[in-house]
Amino acid sequence: MPNHHHHHHHHHWRDRAGYAYRAGAPGPGPNVHRLYKDKDRAMVAGVCAGIANYYGWRPDGLRVALVILSLFMFPLPVIAYIIAAMVMKPKSSAPPSRSAEEETFWRTFSTRPKATFSELKHRFRALDTRLADLESAVVSDEYGLRKAFRDLERGA
Repeated sequence: MPNHHHHHHHHHWRDRAGYAYRAGAPGPGPNVHRLYKDKDRAMVAGVCAGIANYYGWRPDGLRVALVILSLFMFPLPVIAYIIAAMVMKPKSSAPPSRSAEEETFWRTFSTRPKATFSELKHRFRALDTRLADLESAVVSDEYGLRKAFRDLERGA
């Protein structure tokens, strides 16, 4: 049985509107997805709200988890909270205007860098595919023939 599946799976890379032709497009701007205290949604110092915002969680669930953890492991979670409140910088009040796609990219980059590097690997693979297509077009007989005809037309 011939193995055509692999080639069939990646044929869309070669379309003009496909992935390979958008792979070199500039990505999101500088990473402003940092861990900050969120004073706007704070209950105490904004630590839980900031951590929840960083990971894309709901702050209420994190607060409940911290309270339960504090009941069983007192005073460690409380000390950790106080240290976090002192170390974490407050979030600037002006939120950066970013698209949802950019927000997702930076959250993924910050929390799961391997997934982001996998995405970048795919982009480079797509660029390599484009370059290979370009290379094969330039060295093809058809390209040489067209060039020869153009040269003849100019000379005539």
